[in-house]
Amino acid sequence: MAKWTEVNAYTGRPVDEDAPTNFAGAGSGVDMNPTGMKKKKRKLIDARSKSYKEHRAKLEAARAKREAAKQAKFSEKVKESATDFNVESLLAEDNVDVLRSIVKSKSAKPMKFKDGTMKVDLFTASAMVQVLDKVNPANKKKLTNMINGKKGQFTAAANAIMKMVGK
Repeated sequence: MAKWTEVNAYTGRPVDEDAPTNFAGAGSGVDMNPTGMKKKKRKLIDARSKSYKEHRAKLEAARAKREAAKQAKFSEKVKESATDFNVESLLAEDNVDVLRSIVKSKSAKPMKFKDGTMKVDLFTASAMVQVLDKVNPANKKKLTNMINGKKGQFTAAANAIMKMVGK
Protein backbone atom coordinates (compact mmCIF):
# COMPACT_ATOMS: atom_id res chain seq x y z
CA MET A 1 0.00 0.00 0.00
CA ALA A 2 1.35 3.39 -0.99
CA LYS A 3 1.60 6.20 1.50
CA TRP A 4 0.40 9.54 0.23
CA THR A 5 1.83 12.90 1.21
CA GLU A 6 0.14 16.22 0.69
CA VAL A 7 2.07 18.49 -1.66
CA ASN A 8 1.80 22.25 -2.09
CA ALA A 9 0.43 22.98 -5.57
CA TYR A 10 2.69 25.99 -6.10
CA THR A 11 6.02 24.75 -4.82
CA GLY A 12 5.72 20.98 -5.10
CA ARG A 13 7.12 20.51 -1.64
CA PRO A 14 5.37 18.48 1.06
CA VAL A 15 3.00 20.49 3.27
CA ASP A 16 3.58 20.41 7.00
CA GLU A 17 0.48 19.76 9.04
CA ASP A 18 -0.37 22.96 10.91
CA ALA A 19 -2.91 21.45 13.30
CA PRO A 20 -3.42 18.03 14.82
CA THR A 21 -6.23 15.86 13.52
CA ASN A 22 -8.14 16.20 16.78
CA PHE A 23 -8.19 20.00 16.48
CA ALA A 24 -11.37 21.54 17.91
CA GLY A 25 -10.89 25.18 17.05
CA ALA A 26 -12.75 27.70 14.96
CA GLY A 27 -14.77 26.30 12.12
CA SER A 28 -14.68 22.70 13.35
CA GLY A 29 -18.22 22.85 14.75
CA VAL A 30 -17.15 22.07 18.31
CA ASP A 31 -17.81 24.64 20.99
CA MET A 32 -15.29 24.84 23.81
CA ASN A 33 -17.65 26.26 26.45
CA PRO A 34 -18.01 24.24 29.67
CA THR A 35 -21.43 22.82 28.77
CA GLY A 36 -20.19 21.41 25.48
CA MET A 37 -23.34 22.70 23.76
CA LYS A 38 -23.27 24.97 20.77
CA LYS A 39 -24.44 28.51 21.36
CA LYS A 40 -27.33 29.69 19.27
CA LYS A 41 -26.43 32.38 16.82
CA ARG A 42 -28.62 35.42 17.29
CA LYS A 43 -30.16 37.01 14.28
CA LEU A 44 -29.50 40.67 13.80
CA ILE A 45 -32.67 42.72 14.25
CA ASP A 46 -33.47 45.32 11.67
CA ALA A 47 -34.84 48.38 13.48
CA ARG A 48 -36.93 49.32 10.46
CA SER A 49 -39.02 46.16 10.49
CA LYS A 50 -42.56 45.90 11.79
CA SER A 51 -41.65 43.09 14.20
CA TYR A 52 -38.95 45.20 15.82
CA LYS A 53 -41.32 48.14 16.22
CA GLU A 54 -43.79 45.83 18.02
CA HIS A 55 -40.93 44.45 20.13
CA ARG A 56 -39.79 47.98 21.03
CA ALA A 57 -43.35 48.97 22.01
CA LYS A 58 -43.52 45.97 24.37
CA LEU A 59 -40.15 46.90 25.87
CA GLU A 60 -41.19 50.51 26.42
CA ALA A 61 -44.50 49.44 28.00
CA ALA A 62 -42.68 47.08 30.37
CA ARG A 63 -40.16 49.81 31.22
CA ALA A 64 -42.96 52.29 31.98
CA LYS A 65 -44.75 49.71 34.13
CA ARG A 66 -41.56 49.02 36.11
CA GLU A 67 -40.97 52.75 36.58
CA ALA A 68 -44.56 53.28 37.79
CA ALA A 69 -44.21 50.39 40.23
CA LYS A 70 -40.92 51.84 41.43
CA GLN A 71 -42.55 55.24 42.01
CA ALA A 72 -45.51 53.66 43.83
CA LYS A 73 -43.16 51.67 46.04
CA PHE A 74 -41.19 54.83 46.82
CA SER A 75 -44.32 56.80 47.72
CA GLU A 76 -45.47 53.90 49.95
CA LYS A 77 -42.13 53.99 51.75
CA VAL A 78 -42.45 57.75 52.23
CA LYS A 79 -45.97 57.34 53.63
CA GLU A 80 -44.81 54.54 55.94
CA SER A 81 -41.93 56.61 57.25
CA ALA A 82 -44.22 59.63 57.62
CA THR A 83 -46.69 57.49 59.56
CA ASP A 84 -43.86 56.41 61.86
CA PHE A 85 -43.22 60.07 62.71
CA ASN A 86 -46.93 61.06 62.76
CA VAL A 87 -46.40 63.58 59.96
CA GLU A 88 -48.97 62.09 57.60
CA SER A 89 -51.23 65.09 58.10
CA LEU A 90 -48.56 67.20 56.42
CA LEU A 91 -48.47 64.93 53.38
CA ALA A 92 -52.23 64.53 52.91
CA GLU A 93 -53.95 67.25 50.94
CA ASP A 94 -57.28 66.69 52.61
CA ASN A 95 -58.16 65.98 56.26
CA VAL A 96 -60.79 63.52 55.02
CA ASP A 97 -57.90 61.37 53.71
CA VAL A 98 -56.28 61.55 57.15
CA LEU A 99 -59.57 60.50 58.76
CA ARG A 100 -59.75 57.50 56.42
CA SER A 101 -56.15 56.57 57.23
CA ILE A 102 -56.96 56.77 60.96
CA VAL A 103 -59.80 54.30 60.40
CA LYS A 104 -57.60 52.07 58.25
CA SER A 105 -54.62 51.98 60.65
CA LYS A 106 -56.90 51.98 63.74
CA SER A 107 -54.75 54.49 65.60
CA ALA A 108 -55.09 58.16 66.55
CA LYS A 109 -53.15 60.64 64.39
CA PRO A 110 -52.65 64.39 64.36
CA MET A 111 -54.57 66.45 61.81
CA LYS A 112 -53.44 69.81 60.52
CA PHE A 113 -55.88 72.72 60.53
CA LYS A 114 -55.57 76.38 59.55
CA ASP A 115 -54.96 77.37 63.18
CA GLY A 116 -52.80 74.43 64.35
CA THR A 117 -52.90 70.67 64.78
CA MET A 118 -55.10 68.37 66.83
CA LYS A 119 -54.98 64.63 67.49
CA VAL A 120 -58.10 62.74 66.39
CA ASP A 121 -59.08 59.36 67.85
CA LEU A 122 -60.35 56.30 65.99
CA PHE A 123 -63.94 56.50 67.26
CA THR A 124 -64.44 60.10 66.11
CA ALA A 125 -62.74 59.46 62.77
CA SER A 126 -64.82 56.35 62.13
CA ALA A 127 -68.10 58.14 62.89
CA MET A 128 -67.17 61.10 60.66
CA VAL A 129 -66.17 58.86 57.74
CA GLN A 130 -69.40 56.86 58.02
CA VAL A 131 -71.52 60.03 58.02
CA LEU A 132 -69.49 61.51 55.12
CA ASP A 133 -70.16 58.42 53.03
CA LYS A 134 -73.93 58.54 53.67
CA VAL A 135 -74.83 62.25 53.32
CA ASN A 136 -75.91 63.88 50.06
CA PRO A 137 -73.32 65.75 47.93
CA ALA A 138 -74.31 69.26 49.13
CA ASN A 139 -73.98 68.36 52.81
CA LYS A 140 -70.85 66.36 52.06
CA LYS A 141 -69.22 69.47 50.63
CA LYS A 142 -70.19 71.57 53.68
CA LEU A 143 -68.93 68.89 56.06
CA THR A 144 -65.66 68.55 54.14
CA ASN A 145 -65.12 72.33 54.36
CA MET A 146 -65.68 72.17 58.13
CA ILE A 147 -63.25 69.25 58.48
CA ASN A 148 -60.60 71.12 56.48
CA GLY A 149 -61.21 74.45 58.24
CA LYS A 150 -60.20 75.48 61.76
CA LYS A 151 -60.11 73.45 64.95
CA GLY A 152 -63.37 74.99 66.20
CA GLN A 153 -65.20 74.10 62.99
CA PHE A 154 -63.92 70.52 63.17
CA THR A 155 -64.99 70.20 66.82
CA ALA A 156 -68.47 71.57 65.99
CA ALA A 157 -68.80 69.10 63.12
CA ALA A 158 -67.62 66.23 65.35
CA ASN A 159 -70.16 67.17 68.06
CA ALA A 160 -73.00 67.37 65.52
CA ILE A 161 -72.04 63.99 64.06
CA MET A 162 -71.88 62.40 67.51
CA LYS A 163 -75.42 63.67 68.15
CA MET A 164 -76.56 62.20 64.83
CA VAL A 165 -74.97 58.85 65.59
CA GLY A 166 -76.57 58.96 69.04
CA LYS A 167 -73.46 58.57 71.16
